[in-house]
Amino acid sequence: MYILLIGYLYVIVMFAAGTGDPAKAAVWIVLLAVLPTWLFIWIKRRGQINRRAKQQERTEDAARKAAALAAEEGANPAARSDLPSGR
Repeated sequence: MYILLIGYLYVIVMFAAGTGDPAKAAVWIVLLAVLPTWLFIWIKRRGQINRRAKQQERTEDAARKAAALAAEEGANPAARSDLPSGR
């Protein structure tokens, strides 16, 4: 995906260089290169942050369930599967 971004930026810089006027070139670069690139990076980063938060939440839920199960087994030793049923 980043190779497409690099190619896009190259085309925009060449397009801006061909305008002949440095002020127009600066405007074209800002409007067609900087702003879309910033938006692309922002969207990608938000996705990474959301995925990391969901993964952390799943990990915390699993740890909470494991702790609850361990506490339940500690309170009721007969419920453990590796012990005899007490007959």
